[in-house]
Amino acid sequence: MEKTISINGRNVNFKCTAGTLRRYRNQFNREFLSDLSKLKDFNDNFESFTFAPLEDIIWTMAKTADNTIPDPQTWYDSFDNFPVAEVFGELQDLIIASMKSKN
Repeated sequence: MEKTISINGRNVNFKCTAGTLRRYRNQFNREFLSDLSKLKDFNDNFESFTFAPLEDIIWTMAKTADNTIPDPQTWYDSFDNFPVAEVFGELQDLIIASMKSKN
């Protein structure tokens, strides 16, 4: 499944497939689903929460949609600002839909 989100007036494509999990593991040496499960603690432990998994998940989904995007640091630097929590909120349905079985 794919979704396009406007970020600072720039349309960015995102995609979540079975390959997204593998790309995430290869890029960040962490498990996508494990990091995703940690996000449930966001409201309970806001002060100790790190945005790194959110940023990494967002980048991986963008990279899955467009293999030409650069490394995470370069990509994020190409935006004047980046509303991480807002963009991730827009992508949650895409993540959930890609995890559901069609059988």
